[in-house]
Amino acid sequence: MSAPAGSTATTGERPATDAAALMQIQFSFAASRILLTALELGVFSPLASGAKTAAELVDATGYSARGLPMLLDALVPLGLLSKEGERYALTPLSESYLVKGKPAYIGAALVQAHTQLLKSWEQLGDSIRTGKPYAAVEERKAAEEFFPALVRWLHVSNAEPALKLAEALRPRTLKNPVVLDVACGSGIWGIRFAQTEPTAQIIGNDYPKVLETVTRGYVEQEGLLGRYRFAPGDIKQVQLPAESCGLILLGNIVHSEGEAGSRTIFRKCFELLKPGGLLAIIDMIPNDERTGPPFALIFALNMLVNTATGSTYTLPEYRNWLGEAGFGEVTTIDIGSHSPAIVARKS
Repeated sequence: MSAPAGSTATTGERPATDAAALMQIQFSFAASRILLTALELGVFSPLASGAKTAAELVDATGYSARGLPMLLDALVPLGLLSKEGERYALTPLSESYLVKGKPAYIGAALVQAHTQLLKSWEQLGDSIRTGKPYAAVEERKAAEEFFPALVRWLHVSNAEPALKLAEALRPRTLKNPVVLDVACGSGIWGIRFAQTEPTAQIIGNDYPKVLETVTRGYVEQEGLLGRYRFAPGDIKQVQLPAESCGLILLGNIVHSEGEAGSRTIFRKCFELLKPGGLLAIIDMIPNDERTGPPFALIFALNMLVNTATGSTYTLPEYRNWLGEAGFGEVTTIDIGSHSPAIVARKS
């Protein structure tokens, strides 16, 4: 059997350390730069009308006859373009999300979010030395500036997982539930549940600017304003009647709150839930040993540079904190995402 590509091992010899792996890690930034450059240059939109050659795209865009074909070729192994002979075409991924004017276009949001995130990641060394973030985006002023662009991207990427979660939760949820969607962003988790359960009433909680500039538009677009009300502010201060909710959704919020903040939120959620009510948590969950999956561990560093106390947490940590808050049964649901959803029931 031949040695793997990039390996220097030969028959009868001990395999050498493969430095090519280090080169691949070093060059991992290139994929994002290729995508973002293609978005900045508007490469995908001219292909919406059909496959074209590099020469045709050069004529259409006025870009370099040397540089543009290189960019087009690099987009092919990333799964963002296909190539047959000399003609390039959109893939289902790029056609759905990267063509301006399409309903699910997120190109501008990707560019803006990347620009914001890059500033903080460039300070990773300082954050590791000091334990302090470059910017605490969980604070209201920073959050209202940072999250609107990110939320538009998350709305699209979370649409399918949110539907799978809603379908799984519906038979487990109390009848005619009031659903509290905490730090709701675009409202996608509550929206999908409302679409699945016609009797549900949704309360969307987030900072006022996020609710007005982002959430309201998505709720109105889905025709749900009549079943949706807005609760602006920090969930730890929002005043709602005790035992008023049948379901509470924490969609990608725990990682920014840190251990102490998350425990406080869990206790608040327990207070707000009716007996038999459910708390559903969607987040990045490392394995128990914190050796994988990669995204959950990398995202912990994202919390280091962007929040004062945030991180990612294992399932045993969640079980412990939820138990301390008073929850009984804690299970997980596969929602087709990087991590399962965690569901806790109030006895």
